[in-house]
Amino acid sequence: MYPASARRLLEVEDLASRGAVLTGSVEPASMPRLLEVVAEPPAPIAYRIAFAHDAAGGPGMTGRLEGTLPLVCQRCLERFDWSFDTRFESLLVGDESEDTGARDAVVCPGGRIALEPVIEEELLLALPASPVHARGSCRAPPVRAAGGAPPARPPSPFSILRTLRPDHGRDRSG
Repeated sequence: MYPASARRLLEVEDLASRGAVLTGSVEPASMPRLLEVVAEPPAPIAYRIAFAHDAAGGPGMTGRLEGTLPLVCQRCLERFDWSFDTRFESLLVGDESEDTGARDAVVCPGGRIALEPVIEEELLLALPASPVHARGSCRAPPVRAAGGAPPARPPSPFSILRTLRPDHGRDRSG
């Protein structure tokens, strides 16, 4: 949770009634959970969020986030830039007990919302489950295809010992 005093709170009903559209950028330094998963602090994140009433008369919002996040490739552990253009849509509800059907909802206590936590949450949801470089640009050794030939096995460092034994490795079981 984010302390209300640390964020500028906006009136949800006013925004939806006016059909307000907010655009701008947000500094990732205000998003502690996002900073935990990026390789280094990213550039500002551009946003466009439109507020309106849905068919049932409740307030809602649609948004778009654009930018680039520096992530760590899970194959080679090198940094790479992941560009994103993500969209979201949510109902705005007063508390968690409100029925939203199958739609995503953002809880707005007291009918107020702070944009930074919403933007941070949407970015975390948009992140790839296992971030990796684009094909062909990763330095990790290639993974063989299923059913393909296994990689050549290097000679055993102990193979020379077989030639040193007096029986030259003959079977002793008999």
